[in-house]
Formats: sequence, structure tokens, C-alpha cells
Amino acid sequence: MPMLDKAEMRRSMRARLRSLSPGCRAAGSAVAAATLLALPECAEAELLLVFLSMPGEIDTGPLIEAALLAGKRVAAPRIEGEALAFVPLSADWKHWPRDRYGIPEPPAAARALSLAELGAARTLVVAPGLAFDPAGRRLGRGKGFYDRFLRAARAAAASRGGRLVVCGYALPEQLVDEVPAGPEDETVELVVAGANLVRPCCCKERI
Repeated sequence: MPMLDKAEMRRSMRARLRSLSPGCRAAGSAVAAATLLALPECAEAELLLVFLSMPGEIDTGPLIEAALLAGKRVAAPRIEGEALAFVPLSADWKHWPRDRYGIPEPPAAARALSLAELGAARTLVVAPGLAFDPAGRRLGRGKGFYDRFLRAARAAAASRGGRLVVCGYALPEQLVDEVPAGPEDETVELVVAGANLVRPCCCKERI
């Protein structure tokens, strides 16, 4: 059976996500948070860059709250032109105004972390996607924001001596056999999809 192209897979994955009940999403989100928090990559990270969820996708709230409780620095993305900037979360982050997609939006006046700051830290990027596969390929929503950010952040880490690990974060229904990808698409080092832990180039584990 031929592999779907990106547009077809996006349509298929959006329909799959819409078919999930709120209870299923909540349960998958809680399990994914526990799975990621148990990883050494999370324990060793000084800074977590975590997306804020839009309605219908995995809820990052449980992960964020647990990371803050553990004393981690957590930052969330803000769109600035064609780029992503990450803003440290304040205590009232759940009450930030929501954008047109229903996502809490960091205030425009809040200072974003510089690439130099990100590159010098032990940073774990918790990346969204519509689908992930065992090779670490990620299907985004088509705007390229995370691909551009990851290229810049990886270059900053290489030049500043930090450590950057990128983890795809999703519900188990978003783990597929193969994601269509091109040379401009950035891969991830880990995938957490519910209780599924995938380390590309290794066997899929379940913890």
C-alpha cells in the first residue's frame, strides 16, 4: 500500500484525533506525562520547552504542572513573525488569553529566552506533531515553525556547549508506521506516545 502524502496524512490524523473521546485524551495525556517524567533525559534537563495544547490534542497541562512542581524551568512558545520564541511560564499561565486556535498565548511583554540561553542549557524540547514514526520523523501542521526552531536551537547548542534533546509528544493513536518527510523536516531523538517510548534506531519499548 503506498504511503500517504503529507496532506493526506494530516487529514487522516486530524480525523483520528477528532474521533477520540475527552476521557481517552485525558487518560492518554496523563500516561504520557508519567512516561516522559520517568526518563533520564527529563531528569537531567534544566529547562523544558513545552507546547501549550490546542483543543483536541494531547494535554500538556499534567506534564507542565509536574515539571514545575519538580523545580524545572518551563517555557512555552510564542509566534514572532515566522519564528518561535520561548517564554518562561508564570504562575498564571493557564489564565493567559487564548489565540484563535484556543491555545494560551504568552503575553507580548514577557521576555523570551534567547537562542544563546537555550544553547547553553541542558534543554528538553517537548515537540508537538500530528504523527510520529519509529524513525523519529514528525508530521507537523504544515507551517514549519518547529522545523525552523529546531535547526536554530540545535546549532546554538552545538556552538554554546549545551545539550538539546527533542522529544515528540503525542497520544498513542498518533504513533504510525511511517511519516512522509523531506530534507527540510527535522527529526526527534525520542517519541513519547502515551505509554509508548520510541528511541529511533532502537527497538520500540513500552514502560
